[in-house]
Amino acid sequence: MLLFGTGGIRGIMRKGDFDNDLVVRASKAVASWMLDESLDGIVIAYDTRKNSREFAELTARTVSSYGIETYLFEKPVPTPVLSFAIRSMKLKAGIVITASHNPPEYNGFKVYTHDGVQAIPAYTEKISSFMENPFSPSTQSKIHPVSQEVVKEYIESVVKLIKPYVFIPSKTSLIYSPLHGTGAEFVPPVLRSLGIELVCVESQMHPDPFFSTVKSPNPEEESSFEQIKEYMNKNQISFGISTDPDCDRVGLFAHTKRLTGNQVGVLLAHMLGEGYPPGSYLFKTIVTTDMVNDICDDRKHLVVETPTGFKYIGSEIEKRSNREDFRYFLAFEESCGYLTGDFVRDKDGVIGSALIAAMCTQFDPVERLSYLYSKYGYHVEKLISFQTLSPQDAKRLYEKLSTNPPARINCFVVEEFYDYSKDAAIPNETLLIKIDGAKVYIRPSGTEPKLKIYIKVKEQNERTAAKKMEELEKGLKKLENLT
Repeated sequence: MLLFGTGGIRGIMRKGDFDNDLVVRASKAVASWMLDESLDGIVIAYDTRKNSREFAELTARTVSSYGIETYLFEKPVPTPVLSFAIRSMKLKAGIVITASHNPPEYNGFKVYTHDGVQAIPAYTEKISSFMENPFSPSTQSKIHPVSQEVVKEYIESVVKLIKPYVFIPSKTSLIYSPLHGTGAEFVPPVLRSLGIELVCVESQMHPDPFFSTVKSPNPEEESSFEQIKEYMNKNQISFGISTDPDCDRVGLFAHTKRLTGNQVGVLLAHMLGEGYPPGSYLFKTIVTTDMVNDICDDRKHLVVETPTGFKYIGSEIEKRSNREDFRYFLAFEESCGYLTGDFVRDKDGVIGSALIAAMCTQFDPVERLSYLYSKYGYHVEKLISFQTLSPQDAKRLYEKLSTNPPARINCFVVEEFYDYSKDAAIPNETLLIKIDGAKVYIRPSGTEPKLKIYIKVKEQNERTAAKKMEELEKGLKKLENLT
């Protein structure tokens, strides 16, 4: 189990791991932090996983026992709706019970601050300090239901935000699946309000804590699109999208291929940035494609890079939000997380779905991507992971590589090695290895027992890029033995 990693606290639902005792401890820690900081007002949300509602109710009872004004959603909602609710209701914190796209035996506990941003280390370190020695409960406060008006306002805000990008004369059809998650009651009304002809995968529209119709409820993986592809063929529809269980990620299947999170991000950057003046911002994580840098350079847009984790992106947007001249058109990460607009500060699968739908009304994503490759060079990215026994083992592998970096990767000479833990601006546990025409990032996962390796290659054409990627992947897989 990880305590406040990239995605908050996450673990397997079993005694001594992610269980009632842990939820009570974490809730007491959040309540103690809020009292210590003189903060009052919290909202709690949950997804469709097994025990999520029970954990959320336990969290609400625990936090409210400290006299803190507590609000609880009556139904499962997307994680970004929690971010919206914090900002809309002017509350001081939020908690969502979710394990995002992890396997069904997992659950999690994520904390958000007053700005609707998932708590960054400056906050989680303080909260963690109360895990073993929390304050004692005081006066019981009432638990209030979140008004349905908050949900209505959120849906209306998404429609208003994306409508200008929808090409009205286009009759665009999409297949959609929420993969048994919270998107089921949010994505369809938004897309239909935008004029999209939507066909839903009926067998995946209902909550199922076991995600029994998919191998993995993760839109980053092609296996999650099996039923979507069947619906696309049956209905002769070219595009299909799926959101993960807490609806903060969205994936796109176009014609006969799944587009990666990086490819969709490139397309959205090109579409959205067109209407923004020089000096406008795009935000991305360091492991996300560099192709958007070339597009932004062309338009004199600014790119801000952050450590892995959308909480850092949300924090960087928030830091600049009060500046009169601040404009941003897109924030995204390679793992299918997208955001635009000013009413949410986390990746948002509802906004992402609407953006992708709008994009499909304007142009064919595959054709546009081909044009952009011809203009900016062929960028290809890949993530490979070394499975470890525990998060601590992944950290040890990372530490070994940081003190003993490779001089070569297969036939390629390492030109530069950089340890981001020593970076003055964005210190984080990531190693960067540069070779000619490629970058490799290595980091321990913040949510799973894995060492993650991200490869970025840029070449003039697909063939040479694929060849270099293949050789790099062979060499990088040998690192597992070296450690």
